[in-house]
Amino acid sequence: MRHLPTNNYHCEETCKSDKPFKKAARSKQSLFREEYLKVGFDPSNRFGKYGAFLLPEDADAGLNFYEGFRSDILHLIRKRYPKLTTAQHAGLYANMLRSEHIPWNVFVPMKADLQAAAKVFNDIIGEPLIDVITDIRIEWAPEKTKCLNDNTSFDAYIEFLHDGQLGGLGIEVKYTEEGYHFGGKEKREVMDEKSQYAIITRSCGLYKEEIASKPIRETSLCLNKFRQIWRNHILGESMVMNKMVERFYSVTLYPCGNPHFTKVLPKYREFLTDYGLSTFKFITFESLFDLLKVHYPKESQFQNWIEYLQTRYPF
Repeated sequence: MRHLPTNNYHCEETCKSDKPFKKAARSKQSLFREEYLKVGFDPSNRFGKYGAFLLPEDADAGLNFYEGFRSDILHLIRKRYPKLTTAQHAGLYANMLRSEHIPWNVFVPMKADLQAAAKVFNDIIGEPLIDVITDIRIEWAPEKTKCLNDNTSFDAYIEFLHDGQLGGLGIEVKYTEEGYHFGGKEKREVMDEKSQYAIITRSCGLYKEEIASKPIRETSLCLNKFRQIWRNHILGESMVMNKMVERFYSVTLYPCGNPHFTKVLPKYREFLTDYGLSTFKFITFESLFDLLKVHYPKESQFQNWIEYLQTRYPF
């Protein structure tokens, strides 16, 4: 590992375009790099000059991932992504601020005790429906031709059994992200009343009549702030409609310091029927980490991991 001068460990420069909550998160990640990882940054790098971006050698060593489960995480990443572009590698391995790496740090260690994981997710669902978890996958999507026919995927997917029937829980993980702008193909699909988006939204039973009876372009679902929440929700429901699972829950995980999702998630609930409400959940990082502490064994293997999560992510 390259040894840097002291002034390349501590970063005081701030990004002027950051909103207050993103500024706080960026500062938190820079401080974590400095005090916990004890590695430097490159002030000349346009991505790294604000301190929340690892040096190439530290990124390649996997320092963006929790040390106690790092070998397992890196093995699964290489299996999932045999080849990454330079930009993809930087986003996952080097960028401490983006959310791409977070599912690997949160959900891969959960695989080490699936009974505890089932208790955590039952608490999130609000009832003891999960008898056993059969798999935890990161960055996964069902066969797209049977569902939305696009590239929508779950940041984490929990496969489980209830009374012998297969169920799924799809998780979207956010950190400093907010809404996002349309891509060209996505916009055409959303505006097309014969698209899978439109067909599933009309017929899935998730949405109130005043939403389901209108073209999507005339509803709030297509707005930047709601669109990804909606797409992930109907992706899971399309699995139910195609009998790939018997039941599905859509979950959004976000830090309480992100005011966008604090406001948008309760607003999205207003579009949902009683059935839709029963399948849509959201939880903060802070609350999830508290559940991990309650349900996972008191062994150091797990408690050190939970302490890492609590130290690194809330801001």
